[in-house]
Amino acid sequence: MTTINTAPQYLVITAIGENKTGLVSELAGLVYQCGCNVVDSKMAIFANEFSIIMLLEGEHADLLQLETQLPPLAMSLSLLTMMKRTQKRHLADDLNNHYLISIDGPDKAGTIKVFTSYLAKQGIDITSLKSGTEIRQGNKWQSAQIECLMPTEQTVNSIESEFVSLCSSYEMSCTISPITIEVN
Repeated sequence: MTTINTAPQYLVITAIGENKTGLVSELAGLVYQCGCNVVDSKMAIFANEFSIIMLLEGEHADLLQLETQLPPLAMSLSLLTMMKRTQKRHLADDLNNHYLISIDGPDKAGTIKVFTSYLAKQGIDITSLKSGTEIRQGNKWQSAQIECLMPTEQTVNSIESEFVSLCSSYEMSCTISPITIEVN
């Protein structure tokens, strides 16, 4: 007797292309039509380019249908897409180690590389990065929000002063604060 696995499976899709009204609706419509659920998504416009990444949940057959139907839809919308099956992440293990690092100061080439390299060398897993620039009082200014997971053996106190000093060396301010996540 064959047992059918009915546990939900996960698929990450990304799409990028020239921004046009209705792209999110078209992609969400396909997800719905295939019987899948959007677990998480991020969408942004960069210059004139639309970009989205979505984590989808569904039964094997539903995800297979979506994997088959996405390429023709993407072609009709002039989108480049990628898909990858993945495993669900267990957040309960990370709840006490989740932090937000906020950085703000004059924009200089390479700062994001310097800061993310420092975090990587400390074994700190970056889970989200948002950065941007703007003009403030005639100067180009950069801000970044980095969500990260501290390793279990690592405490925020052991890196905080060194990281704040690193930011100061680039004339940038920095705060590190815990993120509270509620699990149902």
